[in-house]
Amino acid sequence: MAEFKYWAFLSYSHRDKKWGDWLHKALETYRLPRRLIGKESRDGKVPQRVYPIFRDREELPVSADLGSNINEALRESRHLIVICSPHAAQSRWVGEEIKTYKQLGRDDRILALIVDGEPNASDGKAGFKIEDECFHEAMRYRVARDGTLSPQRTEPIAADAREGKDGKNNAKLKLLAGLLGISYDDLRRREHERRLRRARAVGTVCAGSGFDLRRTCRRTFL
Repeated sequence: MAEFKYWAFLSYSHRDKKWGDWLHKALETYRLPRRLIGKESRDGKVPQRVYPIFRDREELPVSADLGSNINEALRESRHLIVICSPHAAQSRWVGEEIKTYKQLGRDDRILALIVDGEPNASDGKAGFKIEDECFHEAMRYRVARDGTLSPQRTEPIAADAREGKDGKNNAKLKLLAGLLGISYDDLRRREHERRLRRARAVGTVCAGSGFDLRRTCRRTFL
């Protein structure tokens, strides 16, 4: 879509910088499976890569105003991805970025990546404390045009990178599917097929070279 400069704007707490580093690189360097490239999706044809992703957590203004550069980047981003954790849930800047994006009328283009904490723990979820909440209140409620929160709840679209949940790789694929408007199951299947083709190709090379397949090729690709 020509009016958008960025595929997504990454919003996260500076205390989750490692996750921001990982996700930014993981999304920008991921090459879509060949069989999906060029297919029609919600936002047009599926590209080879989701690039660029806007990320600016190094220096933010010390005021309620995010600054013209941040606001402009939010306007020019197809999606907002929020890295969710207890740190993010308490971050003033994460909240301001979510509110600003929602004021643009793009609630349905906000994606969440859960990396720590628990969704909706602040609702009194059994076994969790309020401090465990990973969703900022701006994620959990609709935002009025003036930037105030309404009583109406929303259900964030989330991928879950926590151990025992989606895991990092599947969470990445879920976000990519959401960014591109394609089926997650289709993307995961195509990715699996691509990995198998690569493993078979390298396995053939390893066999022809006399390498120990079990100790070399399996260790590398599985």
